[in-house]
Amino acid sequence: MLKRLFLWAALAAAGWGLWHFGYPFALKYFFRVSGTVQITPEMAAAMPGPNSMLFVVARNDGGVPVAVRKIINPVFPVKFELTTSSLIMPDLLTRRLYLDALLNTHGQLGVTRKGDIKGALNSGVPIVSKGSEITLDTIVK
Repeated sequence: MLKRLFLWAALAAAGWGLWHFGYPFALKYFFRVSGTVQITPEMAAAMPGPNSMLFVVARNDGGVPVAVRKIINPVFPVKFELTTSSLIMPDLLTRRLYLDALLNTHGQLGVTRKGDIKGALNSGVPIVSKGSEITLDTIVK
């Protein structure tokens, strides 16, 4: 009887350890978000000239950027894919992510200037998802 109790306690501790320490690793290992970025016709007329850069950013539940993909001279609609190589803060990865896109010519992420175009996918997506659609629909004034 005591052996069984000890065995169940050991199994429970091992299960908890795998979940606690393996869960963040599993999130990083399986991370893959893909989709397209589109631009509205109104924003297409205001699109920056050559050497424009499109940044697709995945933020965690707290709003912290965890993955970034940079696309130079995008032609819309643009397909994107965020994978483990796109992670900049893998330890802060959460199960739901919120996607943003920013189009600019100055190449700085996190800094918006007049004329930059941005868009967001307000509904969260899981860490493994396909077909996410972000629309660039707001110009920075």
